[in-house]
Amino acid sequence: MTEPDSAHAGSRVLWTLVSVAVRVFYRVERVGPPLPDGALLLVANHPNALLDPSLVQTTAGRPVRFLAKSTLFHGHVLSPLVRRSGAIPVYRRIDPGVDTSRNTEMFAAVQQALQNGHAICLFPEGVSHASGHLEQLRHGAARMVLTSAAAGHPVTIVPVGLNFDRLPMFRSRVTAMFGQPFDGADLVEGFSQDPRGAAQRLTDRMADRLRELMIEADPRADLPLVDRIDRLYAAARGVSRDPAERVHRRRLIAGGMARLRTADPAHYDAILDDLRIYDDQLKAFGLRESDLDRRMPTGQVVRFLVREGARALMLAPLALLGVFCFAPAYWVTWAISRRAPDLQSRATWQVVWGVPVYGTWIAALATGVGLWLGAGVGIAAAVVLPVLAFVGLMAYEREASVLKLVRAFLASRQTPLRARASLKRQRAAIATVLDRVRDWLEA
Repeated sequence: MTEPDSAHAGSRVLWTLVSVAVRVFYRVERVGPPLPDGALLLVANHPNALLDPSLVQTTAGRPVRFLAKSTLFHGHVLSPLVRRSGAIPVYRRIDPGVDTSRNTEMFAAVQQALQNGHAICLFPEGVSHASGHLEQLRHGAARMVLTSAAAGHPVTIVPVGLNFDRLPMFRSRVTAMFGQPFDGADLVEGFSQDPRGAAQRLTDRMADRLRELMIEADPRADLPLVDRIDRLYAAARGVSRDPAERVHRRRLIAGGMARLRTADPAHYDAILDDLRIYDDQLKAFGLRESDLDRRMPTGQVVRFLVREGARALMLAPLALLGVFCFAPAYWVTWAISRRAPDLQSRATWQVVWGVPVYGTWIAALATGVGLWLGAGVGIAAAVVLPVLAFVGLMAYEREASVLKLVRAFLASRQTPLRARASLKRQRAAIATVLDRVRDWLEA
């Protein structure tokens, strides 16, 4: 078995650029075992339109080919990139003017790719959405696996859960959870007698495996609450910061709070009231969750400020220069993304439109420098400006983190010890209630 060659997998340069764009836009975390060699079918949830394939490719660790709706291959702004990526077209009933009979070509292309030992990824929900929950899966993925296995070419399945802290937010975190490989070998024999039943059973397994890797919560209404409860609980209990543990914890919190809201709304409202009072008191003292547990002796803070002050002499000008140079391009890209038709498309619009907007802006700046200081300096500016954009972003984030620590120190120094102790007791009481809710749900 061999990996796909460049003609099938698409341009390595293209995927490298895509990976850079994804890692600039998001803080990407990967969790799970490395992908095995040989024929492989990755199945993933689909909350973020065209960025989902980019995230899978960025974190997979081996070349992956994707199934994409046929309407992306012609007449779309991204059609040249889609065709070069090695994607296989899917002819969907919901797309107007599409000949669904051509899906026989799609299944044949997938079977040939799997027979050649390629890795294929598809999104079995069929459409991108921002519901925050796994929608009903289509049977296509299961049929591909069972058809290939029945023909003597077994296929390994790997579920991939894509978890976004804030779906359309620049520099927010996304955790790609790669699950344990499995297959449908025990269903192959029955597939010849009852194709639909075998495909349904394998599809159900895929859904179960995917749900174990996902935080199912509405990204607008519920996910911020899940994030807030998790931060409180993690601070109160001192739990692990490991990404896998965090996703598992938040998955349980999301499921538990959803069940509690339905089964015992009074209890649910009481928890929210306690949390609201606690947050109001934190805000009144100018504190954040992590500030309650920071012990920052004056001597340690002085050494920290001296060390970071020396670094700031270099980094702060870079951060300010980056903001000054690229703020217009950032705001234009952000304004365009607000016109996206739905939440799950907004980040895609920012990345897709960001490339020409930033490219045009850099070209304009370099041209202006060239007209002012000469062609040679203008060419040098065209080379330096993209580097400045990246370095300035990193410098800005580091200096912002330092300022948060300084603010936390000042806020904690101004907060009476008795008030901090009271806030810790309130936090511990809320965490205890959450423990009881978890025990109640488990029972």
